Amino acid sequence: MFDAAGPVLGIDPGVSRCGYGAVVRGAGGSLVAASFGVIHTEPEAELPERLAVLHRELEGLVRDLRPSALAVERVLFQVNTRTAMSVGQASGLALAVAGRTGVPVFHYSPNEVKLAVTGDGTAGKPQVQEMVARLLELARPPRPADAADALGLAVCHLGSVGLRTAVAAEGPPSDRLTRAVGAALAKESRR
Repeated sequence: MFDAAGPVLGIDPGVSRCGYGAVVRGAGGSLVAASFGVIHTEPEAELPERLAVLHRELEGLVRDLRPSALAVERVLFQVNTRTAMSVGQASGLALAVAGRTGVPVFHYSPNEVKLAVTGDGTAGKPQVQEMVARLLELARPPRPADAADALGLAVCHLGSVGLRTAVAAEGPPSDRLTRAVGAALAKESRR
């Protein structure tokens, strides 16, 4: 169901608010926001109902946008157990939708996204929102922050694709290591 030339769909998972942002590479390599927003579920509704709404909305996004990849936020640490569970449930739904439709999934930590978007892995949400707006040439920073975070995930993935491609072109890691060590030793022996 996915389109290899489609946008990268970033997902900032959460049951109450799930951010999404689709980014494509435009003419001249510029990045363009194809779609972004937040899926909301009713806090008063029972959890199964909220998850069903989220699942349906995520399926609709994948069906309509036909992404080439899903970039999903990886939560490495969460102080609030309830929040961690909510994020995990929403993330699991995104992964299930991707699995059913054959869309490749890539995970990025919040620090990786901040580093890719702002150049600082410890940047605050306002900095991320501002830089996402600049990178995507938006009139104003995306709000709420969940939408900006999702766009940042897609931007992070698009930036890392070139790096992964370049590394893969160099051959298996053992060959790269051997060449790197050989080059370092040759450079050292010339001194």
